[in-house]
Formats: sequence, C-alpha cells, structure tokens
Amino acid sequence: MTTDQELRDVVAQMSRKIEEVGQQIGWLGNTFGRFTEGLFLPSLERILLEDFGLDTVAPRIQRRQNGSFVELDVLAYSNGGKNMAVVVEIKSKLCDDDIKTFLKQLANFPQLFPEHRDKKLVGMIAAVGVTAEQKAAIERQGLYVVDVKDDVFTLASSKKFTPKDFGLKP
Repeated sequence: MTTDQELRDVVAQMSRKIEEVGQQIGWLGNTFGRFTEGLFLPSLERILLEDFGLDTVAPRIQRRQNGSFVELDVLAYSNGGKNMAVVVEIKSKLCDDDIKTFLKQLANFPQLFPEHRDKKLVGMIAAVGVTAEQKAAIERQGLYVVDVKDDVFTLASSKKFTPKDFGLKP
C-alpha cells in the first residue's frame, strides 16, 4: 500500500470515529434533556393544575401537519371558562437562542394546533439555574419563568409580571 492510500484510509477511519462520537454525544444530550423534563414534570403539573387552574397537562406532545413538525415539552390547557393553553419549554441549560426558538414555536402554535386557536396562549420556560439577566429577558418577551429554589421548582416570575397572549386575535 502506498503512503497516500494509507493516509486516505486513516482519514476515513477517523471520520467514522468522529461520526460515532457525535452520535453518542447527541444520545447523551437527549437523555439528559429527558431526565431534566422528568425532574420538572411533577412541579410543573402542580403549577399548571393548581396555580393556573388548568385541567389537562400533557408532556412530550408531537405534531406533524402540512410538512411542519413540532415537539412541545409540555402542553397544558383548559376548555370552558378558563379557555387557556400554556406551552412549556424545559431546558437543563438555558441559552439566549433557546428563548428565540421558543418564541418562534409559540408564533406557529395556532396553525399547528387549530383545536386551541380560540384560547388565550401563554408560554413558560422552565430551566435549571436561570440567571437574573435571563429571567429579565424571558419576562420581557412575555413568558413565565420556572426555576429551582431550595431543591423545589417554582414559578419565579416577578409579582408585576404580565404574560403575553400569543394566541390568535379575532
């Protein structure tokens, strides 16, 4: 075998190994994300059912429609008098881009979930270790904040906070 061929073989083998490591890292990230969702879910259920007065809490909702796909960490809603839907994004580590991505998801929600289009629609970000700056940025966008305090996940939005209604207006 020539040196050029040996070099091409080594590069190909390294490329396969790098791809394998990338897949393993992706699997670990997804697993950690599901773990974080599981940690938040009991507290979120309490907040959404008791504090918000909703009657349905559904984790990990997926919807495909007209070539679009969305996965919601949690969708909670109530019909009738309350007539409200809350979409929750759960993050183990919150980045600024996560807020932008979630806002796009909320903007598309009425088209992807037409059965909820007549409801008041609010968003909530639940994350571990939300900084004061992140909390302020989240609230400026009209989103509720859930954070962990004293080993308990609680609604951390300020008392003066007013959520934005992301639903369709008649």
